[in-house]
Amino acid sequence: MPYATQRIRQRMHPFRIERMYRVIHQRHRHKPLGVLPTPSRFSDPEGNFAVLYAGSAVRCCFWEAVVRNRLTHRRRRQVSRVDVISKLVVTLESRENLALVDLREDGPVQIGAPTAVAHGSNHAAGRSLSAAAHALVPEADGFLYHSRFTGHLCTAIFGRAARKLEVLNVSALIEHADFLDALDFYDITLTAPS
Repeated sequence: MPYATQRIRQRMHPFRIERMYRVIHQRHRHKPLGVLPTPSRFSDPEGNFAVLYAGSAVRCCFWEAVVRNRLTHRRRRQVSRVDVISKLVVTLESRENLALVDLREDGPVQIGAPTAVAHGSNHAAGRSLSAAAHALVPEADGFLYHSRFTGHLCTAIFGRAARKLEVLNVSALIEHADFLDALDFYDITLTAPS
């Protein structure tokens, strides 16, 4: 692994989640903090561990989990109502401080990672750093970074630290006031199924 353990540890700081959000599919309602090893920015390339993502704003989570790149270069910004109706917003906090590797500002440079770890559309760099941090720094609970879509604060928490989290609320995305504000803010309309 091309990372120096000490550099990763130097960027690790205690962080307490007071209120963050994640958007999940409604089929996961009974396990709102559940995670599976699936491909994502900080997922393990080998599938040996899972990562739970949370953002500081519902609009950020909507963009990260539903919209992503689908509205790029689109004159009309439309998202299928079906994609939204099937989603839930989980409001969460941490029971204790999390030890998160801070990738904000010059964090990647200090670690010796490419800036693509937090902002590239190709997730290979993030996955490589995540695998190194998970293996080399067992006390690391995950990462702190900014969304490449909205700039909001985000966390990527290793599955091994999910026990430090607590659910405050689960609600329908389509009924969440912050989601409705996001539709106006980003000039998005919901379309009926064809």
